Amino acid sequence: MLIRGLASVLISLLPATGSSAAGAESPLAPYTVFADAHFALIGVSVIDGSGGPVRENQTIVVKDGRIVALGPADQTHAPDSARKLDLAGHTLIPGLIGMHNHTHMPGIRFMPYSAPRLYLAGGVTTMQTTGSASADAEIALAKAVANGEVPGPRIFATAPYLSGPGASSVMSQPENVQAARDFVDHWAENGATWIKLYRHVQPEFAAAAIDQAHRRNLKVTGHLCSLTFAAAARMGIDSIEHGLIAAADFVAERETGECVSNHASIAELEIDSAAVNELIQTLVAEGVTLTATPAIIESHFAHRWQGSEREFAAMSPALVERYHQRQERLAAGATSSRFQPQLLAKFWAFERRFVAAGGRLVAGPDNGRHVLPGYADQRNFELLVEAGFSVPQAVQIMTSNAAQVLGIDQETGQVQAGMRADLVLVVGDLSSNPAAIHAIRWVFKQGVAFDPAELRESARGQVGIR
Repeated sequence: MLIRGLASVLISLLPATGSSAAGAESPLAPYTVFADAHFALIGVSVIDGSGGPVRENQTIVVKDGRIVALGPADQTHAPDSARKLDLAGHTLIPGLIGMHNHTHMPGIRFMPYSAPRLYLAGGVTTMQTTGSASADAEIALAKAVANGEVPGPRIFATAPYLSGPGASSVMSQPENVQAARDFVDHWAENGATWIKLYRHVQPEFAAAAIDQAHRRNLKVTGHLCSLTFAAAARMGIDSIEHGLIAAADFVAERETGECVSNHASIAELEIDSAAVNELIQTLVAEGVTLTATPAIIESHFAHRWQGSEREFAAMSPALVERYHQRQERLAAGATSSRFQPQLLAKFWAFERRFVAAGGRLVAGPDNGRHVLPGYADQRNFELLVEAGFSVPQAVQIMTSNAAQVLGIDQETGQVQAGMRADLVLVVGDLSSNPAAIHAIRWVFKQGVAFDPAELRESARGQVGIR
């Protein structure tokens, strides 16, 4: 009843809209280009999400929300009944699947209006929220999106953060092992799909939460500090967030369960050392996924890209002011040893070595500062390529790898016949120009074509407000 009530509140906040082929008085109408049940995209280059090479001059036929045919344009028939679209000069990739895609930002509890619109505009057709600041409302938002009442990606909602002493008061801090299990049970019964452990969680509570989540068919991820990556892997954690920047495994003189800064240990770490290799082998052997968050990590480094006019246009005036205040602090601390330029190369090298060893890498933005929904997913793509992954590898990391983690790889995550038509149409040759990811013409969600420009315009100035 609570969730249904929250969904009604969410919908009441949205503007009334006209009708479209998607349904009379559909809230999606202002953002859709077309909703034909049967169409063909002709002459596109395809990066299919498998990690394989680019396929040039392809035709993709979609019917009733699914890909029914895919192949070379001169060999693949587009039926007379299909709407035909000549799209030479475009690249088609699977819809992005964001794996650290919050519906909140620091200091902003919930953004049910701007976040889903900007994610979808950025090419994200599915997302996992990885920690919620307003879990009941987020679960309601996921249902509203699924019902076509709100434009946005398919949402895998997460429970509130599970942490421990020293954490923010808005995070859950169980008093004992049974309370940690009860926390999991409560959110399993109320619609959460994942549990997120946060930096101060006590090891015995983390182990109990992981065990109980698996009993309830939920998965567990963590932004760790009180736990080493290796310890969490042996407990059975499914995924770990942020990569090497959050690893406590190399901190000397650290008490078990203690959360202390790891910056000095990482600065001294040799990335090809036996200790790093051992950790990577443990993660791979235990089947742990790593979630790269390069956009938010980059924002810590004063010498790196720090936003542009498109991000500022989406922010509320108050949020822009907060951004400028933060940038002054960042510039003043630019010589700090915590975020020297050489650290970024280590973070990226760790992820490359993990993938080379057989590990599964996914990605998400972790919103904050100028790192905004959708825009930062696109920035992640560019940064993965800069980090040393090929364009097809970067697409695979952000699509089919993520689909595997969410257990939906039989229906989405690749451009293949039989899959849902969750697709992103990019203007230009993405394989030779990764920055083309910013030039998205249309985003298809289960065959419905959305206009990113309209979605972005509807959210102009709204990040930080709603």
